[in-house]
Amino acid sequence: MRTLHYLNFNTMPKYIPNLLFSDCYASVGNVTFFHIDGECYVKTKPKPIFPGTAGQQVQLSIHQRGLREWRNLGHDEQLEWNALAKSVRSKRPPFNNSSHISGYNLFMSAYHGLACIGEERLPEPKPVPHFPIIYLEQASAEIVNEADLQIVFLNTGDRVSDQFRIIGKIQLTTPRYKAHRGKYRNYLGTCLDSDQVSFIIHNYRSASNLDLREYQVHLKYFLIDSCSGHRSEERILTACISI
Repeated sequence: MRTLHYLNFNTMPKYIPNLLFSDCYASVGNVTFFHIDGECYVKTKPKPIFPGTAGQQVQLSIHQRGLREWRNLGHDEQLEWNALAKSVRSKRPPFNNSSHISGYNLFMSAYHGLACIGEERLPEPKPVPHFPIIYLEQASAEIVNEADLQIVFLNTGDRVSDQFRIIGKIQLTTPRYKAHRGKYRNYLGTCLDSDQVSFIIHNYRSASNLDLREYQVHLKYFLIDSCSGHRSEERILTACISI
């Protein structure tokens, strides 16, 4: 029997390992286990009563099309994806490089990756490429087209070739406010030159529900290989901008 322990000093109930279970993830019954910084927490399994936002419905449609494509693959091609996935580390526990993702997960990640850069199509089984390493910092911003916000970051890492596209998950908040995990939105980045990357947030006031002179920018960014749809590891940045 699994035993749950709740810590009064933490707003999130924390799962304490016991003799039967050293760690947990996913959902069982009416609870869901999740991880933050390697620590396992538990929450009541969500039961949404709404069909989802327009953006969520779009993502659901993409996922359903990808699932249909996976089911239509021949068995030999599915085995190819399984073999490629053995070199891709899983983000689920145990966090000791001993586990890897499935071929299905690698395929779906590639399918979503291609859709994310506007090239939704059936991905081919290709190994994960060697990605250049980018480091974004020193954000600046200006208003363009009266209603859009262009945010420019300095890239102090490798030069990004045309093979790769930069995706930024961005959220604007009031300065010194934390990000909300469910309010990040995807934006396709543009390399202005060898060391600058730009993202444009259309109708930024409506997108953020804020009209400020200063914003806190919460950014999660990664690269997508336009040939295979594979993505690099995600990096995180928080910066302040003035308009």
